[in-house]
Amino acid sequence: MTNLHSPMQPSKLQNYNSTRGAEAYKADYRNKLHRKWSDQRERALLRAYFAELGSVDTILDLPCGHGRLSDLLKERCRHLIEADWSFTMVQLNQRDHGTDGRGYFRATALEIPLADRSVDVVVSFRLSHHLESQELRERHLRELFRVARKAVIVTWFSATSLKNLLRELRVKLVGKKPKNVLRNARVRALAEQCGFTQRLAKPLFRIGSGHVLGLFVRSAP
Repeated sequence: MTNLHSPMQPSKLQNYNSTRGAEAYKADYRNKLHRKWSDQRERALLRAYFAELGSVDTILDLPCGHGRLSDLLKERCRHLIEADWSFTMVQLNQRDHGTDGRGYFRATALEIPLADRSVDVVVSFRLSHHLESQELRERHLRELFRVARKAVIVTWFSATSLKNLLRELRVKLVGKKPKNVLRNARVRALAEQCGFTQRLAKPLFRIGSGHVLGLFVRSAP
């Protein structure tokens, strides 16, 4: 699937944009143990990464979802921009968090309607592994680097993670669908092409998750 505005499976997009799907996704992080663990780990890493960066003026969170990380991010900036492909997620986020120091709009992370270097930090969690091709996953990264003035914090599913290596074995043995992955070296290379240096890159969990959370800082001229 290569349609710029439909980079994921249509059934996933339809569910993500529905009221039922948005509310269910929000409930997952309240009720499911593995979601709670991953949320705690992501928050711990975010706090450590922002300790490296310090407070900033503007943060773009894309996709923002229902605003799971909204309050944490707002504590670290003067103005938080919340954006998502799903109208329903944006509306749910705004309903729960209001507009004080926050702005909201609908957008795809493959074509962000902002100027180059227009926000200090761009945060993009749990999107890359949903994008159906290597081309789209790389385009996503390039867009984040384009609009970020200081730093990018982004997750991707690592090709060399234990979880993916096990999946590759199942692909060969029983025909499972491959994961949508990126190689860590390729992510670093793309960052360098866009003028960024990898400061940190830590796995969400070494066992049970293939996600890596990276911090990239714009290099000095």
